[in-house]
Amino acid sequence: MRQKYGPVALWLLISVLITVLTVFNPTHFVSVDSQYYLSKAGVLVGLNGDQYGHKAVGWEVDFPIAYPLLIGGLARATGLSLLVASKGVNCLFIGVFLLIWWRRVGNRSALWMGSVFLLGGYLRIVTYTWSECVFLVVLMEWFWVVRELAFPALERVTYWQTIRLLLISVFLFSLRYAGSFFVVAYGLWVIRTYGRGGWPVIRRRIGPDLLYGFGATAFILGTFYVNSLLSPWPLGTERFYETTETVWEKVLLLLLAPVNELLLTRDYVIGEPNALVWLGLLLQVTLFWWLWQTIRSNQLRFTPFSGSEKQFFTLWLWVSATYLIGLYTMRWFSPFSGPNARMMSVVTLPLLMGVAHWVSQQTNEPTRRQLRYWWIALLLCSWLQLLPQADFWAKMAKLLTRVW
Repeated sequence: MRQKYGPVALWLLISVLITVLTVFNPTHFVSVDSQYYLSKAGVLVGLNGDQYGHKAVGWEVDFPIAYPLLIGGLARATGLSLLVASKGVNCLFIGVFLLIWWRRVGNRSALWMGSVFLLGGYLRIVTYTWSECVFLVVLMEWFWVVRELAFPALERVTYWQTIRLLLISVFLFSLRYAGSFFVVAYGLWVIRTYGRGGWPVIRRRIGPDLLYGFGATAFILGTFYVNSLLSPWPLGTERFYETTETVWEKVLLLLLAPVNELLLTRDYVIGEPNALVWLGLLLQVTLFWWLWQTIRSNQLRFTPFSGSEKQFFTLWLWVSATYLIGLYTMRWFSPFSGPNARMMSVVTLPLLMGVAHWVSQQTNEPTRRQLRYWWIALLLCSWLQLLPQADFWAKMAKLLTRVW
C-alpha cells in the first residue's frame, strides 16, 4: 500500500518544495525570461502581466506561445495570479508525468524516474517560471513514442502512431524553438533506417514518415513565417549578431557545459564565487567513491539492460548527438547564454530517467536498497544547487531574519 501511493507522495513533495522555494526566494524564481512569459500570458487572456517586470508591446514572438498560453489559461480558469499559475502549470505537468509513467511502467519505476526532479539542478529548473519543466515532460513522451516507431523497422508503421508523434513534436516546438532539433533527429534516424533496410522498409514506412516530415516542417516554417510578419525576425528577436567574444572564450563555454552536467551537486559559473562548487565537488567525489567501493566489494549484483532499455539508450545517443551538434553550432554564431543547465537538461534528464528506470528493475533487493540509500544521499547533497550564487552569507542572514 505504501509503495502504491509513492508517486502521489513524490508529487506532493515536489509541489511543496516548489511552493516553499517560491515563497522564500526574493525574486520568487522569476528571471528575465520569466517576465516575458508572464507578460505574454497576460496579453493572451486579458490579464495584467506587466506587473512582473516586463511590459508587452504588441504581439511579441520572442518565445513560442504554448507555455504562456498554459499559464494564462490556468490563471483565467482558476482566478490565480499569473505568477502562481505558472508554478501551478509546472506542478500539474510533473503530476501528469508521474501518472502516465506509473500506468506505463509501474509504481516503483515511476517513483525512481520522478525522483530525478528532486536533484537540485532540476528542482531549480521546475521551480522557475520557465518552459523547460513542461518541455522535459513532453520530451520524455516523445522518446517513448519514437522508440516504438524507430525499432520495429520491418513492421508497418500506422498513420495513427505518426499523427500522435506529430502532435507531440508540434507541442515541443510550441514550447521551445529547440523542439525543431528533435524533428531533425527523427528525420535523420528514418533516413538511416531506410539505408539499412532498403526497399522493404521504405515500402512499409514511407507514407506515415512523409506525413510526419511534411506536417512538422510545415508547422515550423509556418511559425517562422508568422513571426516574420509580426516582428523583424523569423525567430522573434535578433539572435545572430557580432560580439566581442574571442574564439577561446567560446570554446571555454562549450567545454564547460558538459562538465557542469557532471557536477550534480553544484554548477560552476564563470565569475561567480566558487566555494560551494568545491564543497559540492568534495561531496560528489565522496559519494561516488562510496558507490565504487560498494561495487568492488561485490555487494551489488546488477541486472543487465533489457532489450527496450538498450533501444532507449541507443536512441538517446542518436538524438543527443543531433541536438548538441545543432546547439553548439548555433551557440558558435549566436551569443545567447550558455549552453547552460536549461539547454543541457534536455540531454541529461532523459539519460538520468533511463538509468533510474534500469535501477528500479534490479531484481536483487539488497542491491536496490544500497542504491536507494546512495541516491537519497546524492539528492540531498545536490540541494547545494538551490543556494544563492553570490552574497551567500548575506542572503542566508536575510532569510533567517524572515523566518525567525
